[in-house]
Formats: sequence, C-alpha cells, structure tokens
Amino acid sequence: MKTRDQIYHREGEKLLRFLTTYHALKYEQVMKMFGDQESIKSLITSLVKQGRIYHAKEAGLLCDSPEAAENPDRGTIAAFWVLLDFEKPIVFHTSGDFPVKLHFFSENEEYEILYVPLEQEILVDHVMKSIPCHDVLRLVVLENIQQAAKLSLEGVLAFCVVDDSGSVSYYGRR
Repeated sequence: MKTRDQIYHREGEKLLRFLTTYHALKYEQVMKMFGDQESIKSLITSLVKQGRIYHAKEAGLLCDSPEAAENPDRGTIAAFWVLLDFEKPIVFHTSGDFPVKLHFFSENEEYEILYVPLEQEILVDHVMKSIPCHDVLRLVVLENIQQAAKLSLEGVLAFCVVDDSGSVSYYGRR
C-alpha cells in the first residue's frame, strides 16, 4: 500500500513550484493544471494546514504567502490563463520580468506572454524595443483590444483579452 507521501510527492512538488514561481494563482487555474482531481483538493488542504501555502478563499487564490494574497499580480494570473488555454503540449514554463509575465516552450518553439496594463502601452513598447526578438513568439495580454493599436511590438502571434472568469479571446496580429 502506498503512503500519502508517495501518492502526493510529485503533485506536491509541482504545486509548490508553481506557487513559488508565480506567487498567486486562482484556485481554478491550479485545478485545471492538475485535472480537477479530488486528490489535488486533499493535497491543497494538507499543504494549507501545514502552512506551506495560503488559500485566500474569498479571492479564490492559492498563494505562496499571505502577503501574495494581499496584492496578487493580475498580469501573471491573466498570463497563466493564456498558458492553460494553449493547445500544443507545454514542455516548460516559468515567470518573466516586466513586461513579460511568463516564458514557455512548446515543441520546438519559444513563447513569451506579455501583459500590458491600461495606459502603459508606450512604456511597454519602449521596454520591448530594448529587448531583441530572437525567434520568440509573443502573446500579448491586454485589458481591452483597443490597446493593440497603440503598440508596435515585434513577433506578436496574437493579442489576448482575458475576462474575470478566465475566458481568453484572441485577436490576430494587426
């Protein structure tokens, strides 16, 4: 008979890596990543009781600390929804530096997910001009699609708008 540690070991490591990498994710995102299994719900409950993760139930967040729940990164959460919506198998993913929220690899391609807050289009354009576009495909998350007209980014595969429920709408390159 397998022990609890043997059953949860891999999932526990994976969940802890996600939360320490992204700091705060929606509970639904974690469930979607793991396939909404009862065992994952039990693992989350166990890790919360141990104090290894924090569940902000009112906000629907799983976090690496209570501080992360106080000011979750909306851009990272939106970028993670886009990652979860990606159709090709994902080999590896990790967080990025402003304005890139997430880097990931799928098959033989490298992707970046950028987040552009309202009224930050000029800043993001300026920052991205200083970063070479070395065969990376970019998915750009916007607050609204009208922001796309204010951007002149290279390598954009698609613009995305993520609603509060996590539904992603895609718009082709201008």
